[in-house]
Amino acid sequence: MQHCQNTVYATDLHCCDCGEALEQKRQMHTVEELNPDLLAEVKHYSPQACTITGVVKSMYYYKRRYKTNNDDMLYGYWWLEVEDKHGQIHEFSVDAEKEVIANLQKGNVITAFQPSPLTLNYRIANNDAIKVVKNNRFMPIVIVHFADQQYRSWDSSINRVYTGGTVLWLVLGFITFLVMLFAAKLEFVPALLATLPVAIGVFIAEHKYHKKAKAKKEAHYDAILAATDVMLSTSQNQLGYHMLARLPSKSDVICISCQQRISKDAAHCYCCGVKQHVEPVASVLADDEQSTENQTVSAERKAESHLVKPTTIADLEHAIMGEYSLDYKTNYVHKNVWARNEKGTIRHRAVLGKVLDKAQSAHANETRETVTTTETTTTYRGGNYVGTDVTERVQVYRNRSTTLKGEIMLETASGEPYIFKAGEDLLGSVDVGDWVYYAYSDVETQRYSKYFREYAVNVSKDIKYDYSSVKRFGMVHGFNRMVMLGLTSIGLAWYLDPQDLYPLVNALVPDAGIELLDQYPQVVEHLDGFPVVVFIVLSVVTGLWGFMYSLANGTRLKRSVKKLESTITKFSKEYGNILERIKKLN
Repeated sequence: MQHCQNTVYATDLHCCDCGEALEQKRQMHTVEELNPDLLAEVKHYSPQACTITGVVKSMYYYKRRYKTNNDDMLYGYWWLEVEDKHGQIHEFSVDAEKEVIANLQKGNVITAFQPSPLTLNYRIANNDAIKVVKNNRFMPIVIVHFADQQYRSWDSSINRVYTGGTVLWLVLGFITFLVMLFAAKLEFVPALLATLPVAIGVFIAEHKYHKKAKAKKEAHYDAILAATDVMLSTSQNQLGYHMLARLPSKSDVICISCQQRISKDAAHCYCCGVKQHVEPVASVLADDEQSTENQTVSAERKAESHLVKPTTIADLEHAIMGEYSLDYKTNYVHKNVWARNEKGTIRHRAVLGKVLDKAQSAHANETRETVTTTETTTTYRGGNYVGTDVTERVQVYRNRSTTLKGEIMLETASGEPYIFKAGEDLLGSVDVGDWVYYAYSDVETQRYSKYFREYAVNVSKDIKYDYSSVKRFGMVHGFNRMVMLGLTSIGLAWYLDPQDLYPLVNALVPDAGIELLDQYPQVVEHLDGFPVVVFIVLSVVTGLWGFMYSLANGTRLKRSVKKLESTITKFSKEYGNILERIKKLN
């Protein structure tokens, strides 16, 4: 679709060439509109079957838990907000552990297919997700549409396996036999003969029922499969979503009228229709020979100021990013009492950027543990042994965990992308295009490497995340040595006699001290406890020494991170203003 030889997008309200209001809009379609009989066969078996075609507007990762005495199972899901062609938002969950869904991103065009109503019954695992997830609706089949190919995610709950079996005839036959035997007072053989027709009749009827039910289940599955194959053959271009909106560009500018983001080469705003590219008016005319030199200089300065002023979206974005970004390193020495000092550096960085891309994958791990318990019961009657019963009980304990791992790429003020491994909380709630403020401290010493997330917030969604501080950094050295010294001192005290220590005391203690000890025979009698006393004194001294070192280390860490904390504080105070500036750019 074109107007004035320019391509018209679905979100355009005016022609970007002439500014004329567009009466005819580009049409988008659903898979059912392109194939009116798509679900006819499926609805024959499940009238409530439905599809949703639209654009992913938001994604949120969360978990559900199934817990019993023997089982503790976690399952990962994406909570999606999908906007259809009418602007209506549909909210539902999909399986996050499927490979296709794991790489799903905001802006992708999908068709969610629910052959029959399905809900998730397991409880949501964390309180934060309870505030976001609004229903238990589950979409088992998801088609992701691209220009050249489509991908499908298929949940195992949709299958052709029929689990019904013929057991009712046996139950009713047994009940009939009991009725004939006890209520009708028949003998065993007559009662059995009277039961056989009932059991055979029920068996035949039940067999026919399950045969039809099995055929119906398989036919329903085949209809679902056929409908899904049609969806898989429907491209993004056929749906009309390939021209939904212009892709953001670094050269985009702000409309001089409605302040919306538009292309730099657009003659008119395709949102409000106002003409762009307003040139500065020079106060000097070429044919006016009477103009003064001051007027010429003034006009040149106005033109220069117009040219220098940042007008592109990229310039405005980078200006905001640079204002709150920071990157520096400090040398650090961590003092230890029982080990050599650790020398290294601490890198502090704060990045305000926009998410360019993210790579993510969900990993599930399930374990089974079989526990066999044996109980032995011995029976006596009248004091005489009767027998022993051995009961063996087997229990299976299942445990399942699921985690989301991946990386996020941020656009930064320098133009160089910043890629980092994000935590599950951040990775699961951020979308491409979101603005994120991320600050961290990275300690690197000769033997240690420690990472601290100092601050993290999704500015676009106003979500703040947990953080930790490098001020808590510490290392434990010499603990094993202290334990060995303590055990050695106790061993010596147990092994040695007081007389064994007399030569050592005579060599270390001056004569005046020996005379003083002679006045306290109770001390001399317990000289074997001397190693323990030495260990206690040494522990107290090193404890005080370590406390002083701890204070010194803490002071160095606080001094190192102070500049980063000042930048974070500035960002926090101006958060509301930053959010408004970012909204104008989007």
